[in-house]
Amino acid sequence: MTTPLHITTARSAEGAGQLSAVGEIDLTNAPEFAARLREVVGDGGGRVVVDLTRVDYLDSAALATLFVHADKLDIRISPLNQALLTFSGLDQLAAVEVVGEDAER
Repeated sequence: MTTPLHITTARSAEGAGQLSAVGEIDLTNAPEFAARLREVVGDGGGRVVVDLTRVDYLDSAALATLFVHADKLDIRISPLNQALLTFSGLDQLAAVEVVGEDAER
């Protein structure tokens, strides 16, 4: 059974790609997440904003997808998943902004 995940994509007024995800990203739906991210990155408008602030869970398949495109991503993440991006080293390759009441500034 596929884990619930809702993905939306758009372009900002300046033409930057945007992807927002809501739910959980795991092995069951990571291929869909990867395909949608590839589409946005492949459209060519420079950096892509990936809003994961409403994602409750990320597994290694989700991280692998983010690592593929890390040099092109501006990732927004909730404090819930901040440690995962730090421990994996993804925050060293992509721009990461922690968004939320408890975010460390």
